[in-house]
Amino acid sequence: MLFLTLMEVLPGRAGDQPGFLKRVKSVTPPAGVTIHGAYFLFGRYDGAILFEAPDLKTAKDFILRVATPAVYKTETLGAIPAEEL
Repeated sequence: MLFLTLMEVLPGRAGDQPGFLKRVKSVTPPAGVTIHGAYFLFGRYDGAILFEAPDLKTAKDFILRVATPAVYKTETLGAIPAEEL
């Protein structure tokens, strides 16, 4: 299953963002998780991680491991490819 985690930098922590997003792809993800990319965003959200995980629990465990709560507020969305609808 695909997941998109949207991240909003907390006030006063913007300086931590570039290093974090570059580090995401170097982190060894849990078994079953494939990271497709980490992105800077312009708009309401400041960053995003696109990844695959076998289930919601694994996705949650991955995000808790990589998205530092002291730096980011996160929102994770499950995604289904349009051709599967």
